[in-house]
Amino acid sequence: MTPSDAQHTPQDQDQPAPGQSVPERPGKRPRAEAAPRNVLLVALAVGAVAALAAVLLFPLLPHRSPTPAVEFEGDVPLAADVSAALDPDRVQGLAVARFSNDVPEQVEWVTAGTADGTAPVTTTTPFETGSVFKVFTAMTLADMVAEGETSLDRTVGEIFPDTEFADPAIAEATLEDLATHHAGFVTQMEEGLLGALRRNAWGDSYRQAVPPLEFAATTQAAAPGSFMYSNAGYALLGEALAEESGTPYPELVRERVLDPLGLDTTVISDAGVPEGGAGPYTEPGSRVQDWRNTDYAAAGVATWGTPEDLVRFMTAVAEGEAPGMAALEPVHETVDFDVPQAEPEGLGIALGWRLLDVPDVGQVTWHSGGSFGSRTMVATDGEQSVVVMANSFSVEAPALAFQLLGDDPQRIPGSPVPVKLLVSYAAVMVPAGLLLALVLRRRTLVTQRPLDRLRTVSLTLGALAWNLLGLRHGDWVGTPAFVWALGLGLIAAAVTVGAWHWRRVPVETGRFRWLHVTVFVLSLLFSLGLGTLMAWGLAVAWS
Repeated sequence: MTPSDAQHTPQDQDQPAPGQSVPERPGKRPRAEAAPRNVLLVALAVGAVAALAAVLLFPLLPHRSPTPAVEFEGDVPLAADVSAALDPDRVQGLAVARFSNDVPEQVEWVTAGTADGTAPVTTTTPFETGSVFKVFTAMTLADMVAEGETSLDRTVGEIFPDTEFADPAIAEATLEDLATHHAGFVTQMEEGLLGALRRNAWGDSYRQAVPPLEFAATTQAAAPGSFMYSNAGYALLGEALAEESGTPYPELVRERVLDPLGLDTTVISDAGVPEGGAGPYTEPGSRVQDWRNTDYAAAGVATWGTPEDLVRFMTAVAEGEAPGMAALEPVHETVDFDVPQAEPEGLGIALGWRLLDVPDVGQVTWHSGGSFGSRTMVATDGEQSVVVMANSFSVEAPALAFQLLGDDPQRIPGSPVPVKLLVSYAAVMVPAGLLLALVLRRRTLVTQRPLDRLRTVSLTLGALAWNLLGLRHGDWVGTPAFVWALGLGLIAAAVTVGAWHWRRVPVETGRFRWLHVTVFVLSLLFSLGLGTLMAWGLAVAWS
């Protein structure tokens, strides 16, 4: 060995000569050839054009509508209180009323925003009532009990003797149990396995829900005797009252409560948004499908009313002249929660009505309502009464009503965990970034698997599907529209680079071919399903 040879180490012998490519480690496939600079420049241009087109398209999308700046207009004291409590950026359309129970004819009004992006909200604009309609059902029950036509201890099995119930606990539930949410109905299971898919597609949770009696006959009770809020339970209550009276529920509630109070514009309808009505929005500009299944009307589904009608109703309540006033008498001073629920601590319940000690206000008798895109609230503390109707789910109607009953309204805080904001950024940007990393690095970013055609297709479809999810369910009040546009631009740029690679990479480079193909097929089905579901949801929002 010469001195010159002795200077070379084993490591030196493994190093490539100048200009020679670095070999891959054993067991790893070589990377595809990098895209040339001119291809990257073309991809950059294509991405920029796609992003610009998306920015221009965004306001015209089917789930978007113009959202002019919202101003709270009306009586100055109430407008000041609403402004202090509520962020106007969360409002699509809003109507608020407040009056003293001693002089209910002197009503303060505030309106804001639009019913559909253009028509201003007025005191006669129809809104979805949501679960506020439950108090009409409960007061119908109380009125029938007062007339001796039924009793609170009548059981479901006694009322429907020809129905065979899978769970005896359901048959043994009383009308009082149903009216106070103590029958053990599991709200989360009302629609079956596909319920979440239907809700995420178009927002109508009850579009294909089974009739309440059929549901009751086949379901199992969970924690009967403890409080468990259930729309199915209230829908069954309405059907039970119809059975007891021999009158269909829509006619019964009108005969017992609506007509005696002159609530002519409060209706049950499967025809969708009434003429001039405030269609539902998850947030300003983000339109969703209204609820139309009248089988669940007794729970507040497919029910509409105007702010003036609810004020007329609350006036009668304040004066003690509404039919079925016994429904406001407490049944449970406080309720037990055997199953975790999003309910306030210290909650009491009457027939339908809720009872709560609100700080700086006192005990409030109230009920709120909400669909996937509407929020409603009626409340009284014995001295003042408040009505809130909004057609954006982002308005916290209960919190607003409680603030307006107090002397010094404070700003209602936003959600402590901005889930929709995270959905907007993550769903739009992360999959697009992973796709772009794949075509630029020629390897997947996380698992370091080589670029091939199957991965190009699966990541592209996945990025598009998640982009649609972000568009459908993201927070586009708090998220700038250019975020969605940037996500589409990244996808377009990545697809351009991927198209150049297409003929230069193999179809499949998985370590285990059968596993790679299986994962690809599952990924393809998931992305096509998710993308179709989100696109359908955007399309039916205006149907």
